Amino acid sequence: MRVKGGTVTRARRKKMIKLAKGYRGQRHINYKVAKQQVWKSWFYAFRDRKQTKRNFRKLWIARINAAARMNGLSYSRFMNGLSLMGSTLNRKMLADLAVSDFEAFSALAEASKKALADNGQVVREASAATSEKGVKINAAAPKAAKKVVSSEKPSDKNTVAEIKAYLSANGIDFPASAKKAELLALV
Repeated sequence: MRVKGGTVTRARRKKMIKLAKGYRGQRHINYKVAKQQVWKSWFYAFRDRKQTKRNFRKLWIARINAAARMNGLSYSRFMNGLSLMGSTLNRKMLADLAVSDFEAFSALAEASKKALADNGQVVREASAATSEKGVKINAAAPKAAKKVVSSEKPSDKNTVAEIKAYLSANGIDFPASAKKAELLALV
């Protein structure tokens, strides 16, 4: 007599299909394909948990390097000075100080320079990527095409932009969200 796959097999397969919820195509319907994709996703999750730690460390080092160079030290010299003075601050804390409290970071950089000098190491000034403490971005105003505003009153045939140009040229105030009929009433 043939024994059919019973409740245990169905439960195992349903569990795998449930884990594949949200995948595209057969990956959330077909058991065999769903199982392959779930295993692959577990592989990605394991790998990327390690990758996330790596990415954050790179980000912290970049921030510390930028702030250290603003204080005249390279990253490696700054970290060497901190280790010579016996600091227990980790890179995450240092990066947070560099972003949120630059004065405290500058004090650490000076202490690091002093520790390097006390150890007999030559401290050379490292050039900063920028000499500014705060960077301002000034966007150039887009060049507007010269609009010729006619002196005659606009009508229904004119566009909203033309009517607004006429009103602003004549010093008439109007709401920015005004409709075409409202603008024509002001004319």
